[in-house]
Amino acid sequence: MAPSYDVVVIGGGITGAGVARDAALRGLRVALFEKDDFASGTSSRSSKLVHGGVRYLERGDLRLVWEACHERRLLLHAAPHLVRPLPFVFPVFRDSRFGPARLRLGMWLYDALATFRNVRRHRMLSASSHARWGEGLRAEGLRGAALYWDAAMDDARLVLANVVAARDAGAVTLNRVGVVRLLLEGGAVRGVEVEDGLGGARAMVRARACVSCVGPWTNAFLTQVPGAPAPLATTRGSHIVVKRLTERAFTLAAGSDGRVFFVLPWLGATLIGTTDLDDAGDPDRVVPAESEIEYLLAETNRHFPAAGLRRDDVQAVFAGMRPLLRTPGTASTRSREHALLEPVPGLLVVAGGKYTTYRAVAAEVVDRVTARLGCRAACRTTSEPLPGGDVPWGAAEHWTQGPRFRAAAGAFAQQHGLAIAIATHLLDTYGTRAEAIAALIAVDRGLATRLDARHPHVRAEVVHALRHEMALELEDWFWRRTRMAFAPDHGADAVDAVAALFAAERGWSAAQRDAAAARCRAALHGARCAVP
Repeated sequence: MAPSYDVVVIGGGITGAGVARDAALRGLRVALFEKDDFASGTSSRSSKLVHGGVRYLERGDLRLVWEACHERRLLLHAAPHLVRPLPFVFPVFRDSRFGPARLRLGMWLYDALATFRNVRRHRMLSASSHARWGEGLRAEGLRGAALYWDAAMDDARLVLANVVAARDAGAVTLNRVGVVRLLLEGGAVRGVEVEDGLGGARAMVRARACVSCVGPWTNAFLTQVPGAPAPLATTRGSHIVVKRLTERAFTLAAGSDGRVFFVLPWLGATLIGTTDLDDAGDPDRVVPAESEIEYLLAETNRHFPAAGLRRDDVQAVFAGMRPLLRTPGTASTRSREHALLEPVPGLLVVAGGKYTTYRAVAAEVVDRVTARLGCRAACRTTSEPLPGGDVPWGAAEHWTQGPRFRAAAGAFAQQHGLAIAIATHLLDTYGTRAEAIAALIAVDRGLATRLDARHPHVRAEVVHALRHEMALELEDWFWRRTRMAFAPDHGADAVDAVAALFAAERGWSAAQRDAAAARCRAALHGARCAVP
C-alpha cells in the first residue's frame, strides 16, 4: 500500500523547507521531496542577505518592506548563528538619481517600517569624513552617505536548518527523490509519483494536500495540469567572488544602467552582485554570462578605483533563477510579491516571493492547508528557534563575537578539549548543535583534525553532515553543507579526506570513492565558471 501523508511538499528550497517545518510543527504528517540536494537551486545562489529591501522604497513597495523588516527581526532571533547583523554604506554622488536629503528621508522611512526595532538606527555620513568610512570608495563627486543595518545569512544552511527542524518534528525529508508526476484522480490531486534519483526506483505517495514550492521550475511543473497558467517570468541573478575589498557592505548604483548592486564581505572575500536579466531558460542549467561578470567587475572598479579587478581576480561565480511573478515592467522592477494558486483541487502552488519573507509565506500556505483539511493548529514559527538557534548570546553579539560569545566559546573549548579556534568555528557554524560535533570527537579524537590547512572545518563535521544533515554526495559538502567551493582553492586539497569519510560512512568501495572524488574535483575545477 502506498504511504499516505496529510501534506506532500514538492521542492526543497527555502520555501518548501519552510512549509515542511511549519506544517510538521503543527502536527501534520508531512513528506518533503527534493529532486536534487536541499537548496541546490536558487536558494543557495542568493546575495546571502536577509534584508528589508531598501531599494524597494523607491518603487513604493512599503508593505513588502515592512513585512521583510519584520521577518528579518524574527530570523535574527530564531537563528543568530546563521543570520547576523551587517552594516551597509549607501553613498550618493553628484550623478546619483537622488541627493543626501532624499537619502536621509528614505533611511528614516526604512527605520520606521522596522518600527525602530532594527539592530541600530541609521546615521548619515559626510563626504568630508570619507577617509574614515570610505574603505577605498571613490571620493570624486561624493556628496555623502548613510550607514544603515540589514543582515547577512548562510542561505544554504538556513534552508538545511528548516529541513532539519521539519524532520525533528516528524516530517519525512528526502533529497535526490524527485516528483515525476502528480496523481490526478476525479479532477483532483491525490498524491504524487516519486523517483529515487540515485537508485531509480519509483513509488506512489498519497496525500490529502500537495504543495508545489519548485520556484523557477513552476511553469514547467504546471504543464501537467490542463489549463494551468504559467505564472512566472524568471530572471537570472549572477554574482562573483573576489578578494577582500571592504569590512562593511556597500549598496551602490551602477553607472551604466542605474541598477542597485551590493559589494559584501563574505567568507573572508568579497561577494559582488547581483545582475537581473530576463531568462526563460532551463533552471537546471543556469550559468552567468561573461558579459555579466564583466559588468560587475567594471561597476565595482568604478566605485573602488584602487581595486583594479580583472577577470583573473574572480575566484568563483554563480547564478540563480528568480521565480518572479509575471507582472508588467522590466526584470529589475518586476514585483517580489508572491501568489498562492490552486489550479486544481488538492494542489497549492507557491509562485514568486522573496527569500527574506519565506517564513511568512510558509505560514500563509499552511494556514490555507489546515483550513482545507479541517485542522486547528496555530503557527509556531514566530517564536520557535531554528536548530542551533537557542544560543545564550544575542544576534548582534554573535556577529561581533562579543564577550558572551567569547565566554561560550572558551567554555566549549575547555569542556571538550578543543583548540579555541575550532570551538569558535563550531559554535559560529552550528550554534548549540555544535555539541553533536563535540560528541563525535569525544568518541574519536582523530575527528578533531582539520580537513586541510586552509579551512577551519574538521573531520567530525563531515561525519555529522552524513549522519544528521542528509549529505549524499561530495558536492553537497563542498557547496552547501560548507562553502569551501567558493574559496580561492575551492577546497581541492580536502577532496581525498572528505571522500574517505564518505566512503567509510556509506560503505563505498575504493572504486566508488575514487570515482566520486574525480567527479568532485572536476566540478570544483569549474567553480570559476559556474556552480553545479
